[in-house]
Amino acid sequence: MAQQKPDNQPPSSQSEEVRENDNPQLLNSEMAKAFQELAHGERTASALEAKLDGIESRIEELLASIETGSRQPGQASDSAAQK
Repeated sequence: MAQQKPDNQPPSSQSEEVRENDNPQLLNSEMAKAFQELAHGERTASALEAKLDGIESRIEELLASIETGSRQPGQASDSAAQK
C-alpha cells in the first residue's frame, strides 16, 4: 500500500495558488466576482428581511384582531356563567 502525504492539499491546488498570485489581473477578477456575489447576497437578504417584516406585521394584526374578538364573547360568557 502506498502511504499518503501528510499534506492535505493535493499538489495541483498548491500550483493553482502560485499561478493566481503570479497573475494579479486574475486575482483582481476573482475578488471582483466575490464582491459582486456578496453584494447580490446582501440585496437578497434585504429583500427577504423586508418581506418577513411585512409578514410579521400581518401576523401581529391578525393576533390583535383575534384577541379583540375573543375578549368580547368571553366577557358575555363570563357574565352568563356568573348568573
